[in-house]
Amino acid sequence: MKRLKSILGYSWAALALPIAIATFAGLNFWGHQLVAKTGLKVTPWYSGGETVGTVLHPRYSATIHRPVFDGLVCEYSRGFVQIDWTPAKGEKLPERIDEEIDFDGDGKIDVRVQLEAAKLTAEATPKNEAVEGLEGVYSLHDGAVAVRIKLRNLKSEAK
Repeated sequence: MKRLKSILGYSWAALALPIAIATFAGLNFWGHQLVAKTGLKVTPWYSGGETVGTVLHPRYSATIHRPVFDGLVCEYSRGFVQIDWTPAKGEKLPERIDEEIDFDGDGKIDVRVQLEAAKLTAEATPKNEAVEGLEGVYSLHDGAVAVRIKLRNLKSEAK
């Protein structure tokens, strides 16, 4: 009986090892399948929100995301808007980018961003009362750089 238990124990350990390896190897696949089947979405607090516009330049493009105030139950009083600068294929971002951004689509400039891409530093000059300043500068994939601008939710303050 003792020998049978040993054989079963070692057999289980030998079978569990390939299962564990296969599980970790397929983790990305299973995660994508779970999201695809259930309709889950990555929170805009992580992804930056949906894209609302793109400004094309000869060497790069600026992608403007929607303002994010999303909460679990209601909107937060503070949020952000994210702008991504992506170099054109085979290019690098210019050392200095100076861009005026209209993130709410009303035709008026909301913020002026002066970005030094190589140093990952930026300045944000508010042109709209909702803009509170710079939240952060982030390096993204393939030489892209993102800037998040802190915002006040004027809609929630009006209530």
